[in-house]
Amino acid sequence: MKVLHINDVARIGTLLVRQAHQEGLDWQLYDIARTDPNWSARTRLLRKAARGLVWEAGLARRAATADLLNVHGGNVPRHTSWVPKPYVLHLHGSDVRTVRLQPEQGKIIDRAIARAKQVYYTTPDLAEHAVPLRPDAQLQPIVVDVDAVPFSEDVPQVTKVIFPSRWGPEKGGELQIEVAVALRRALGADVRLEGLDWGSNAARAAREAQVTLLPKMGYAQYLQWLSTATVSIGQNTGIMGVSELEAIATGVPLVMPLNPRWYDGSHPTMVDIPVQVGIADPDTWVDAIVETTRHVLANPQRVDYRQWLDQMHGPRVAVQRLQSSYRKLEGA
Repeated sequence: MKVLHINDVARIGTLLVRQAHQEGLDWQLYDIARTDPNWSARTRLLRKAARGLVWEAGLARRAATADLLNVHGGNVPRHTSWVPKPYVLHLHGSDVRTVRLQPEQGKIIDRAIARAKQVYYTTPDLAEHAVPLRPDAQLQPIVVDVDAVPFSEDVPQVTKVIFPSRWGPEKGGELQIEVAVALRRALGADVRLEGLDWGSNAARAAREAQVTLLPKMGYAQYLQWLSTATVSIGQNTGIMGVSELEAIATGVPLVMPLNPRWYDGSHPTMVDIPVQVGIADPDTWVDAIVETTRHVLANPQRVDYRQWLDQMHGPRVAVQRLQSSYRKLEGA
């Protein structure tokens, strides 16, 4: 089956298609058209329209030889629905978690979900949003390129706690700030806290918890930064995202609680998860994060979880899962 993946959310499309090529599969990737922030306000609308037409022409050319479209993002089908090809739909998070709550966007996403041959979701919390709309929706877990992440057995000499995720409501909001403030209070001024200058609450993290904010950086530089931590603090949503899995791949201990409502052991990726704290009652999260972080800093170490990551979230197993699903659709 020739599959055209559309949109490259968190590099998942790139990883899937690259692995598929290594296995001799005819999968291709076509990213969405993006607006250049440097465009002037005067020419923005015209340039956006022109870029859209070029993108649609490229989509038509690529889709002509495809058997199936794998569309990543719940609202992306509004740009692809005119293509007379069956499609499957990957839900990645905010599309179905928050964007769908907007009246107009909600109609678009609901229609896209209903018309898809199959619906996938990438994190376990999304089951609560996807399954009521599509009882046959499947968990296709986040994909991580373990080989791209730098790993070292050496603990860095400088004690540093980092926050890999952006600062915003989608990553924990007020609780994320509360954790940063509690860690600053517990660890004192000698321990460096670092995060990204990214997200609506970034300035508060710097002001209220004295988190040193670093500018957004290229992917390779970001992975290198992850590897410099003594401890990483995961997002305060109760679920693991790409950043958390990449942090684990560096060997740095990842401290974060997981919501027991979502991590119920119903899928292999929900069992024996290599995080500090792990499954915990949300009412205890802040205290658990602080106490666990203090313990890890007192006993710094690196742990190699790359085999677990490769078996659960690696591109090879992700392609196998999708191939199995595609075959069932082909035979249906």
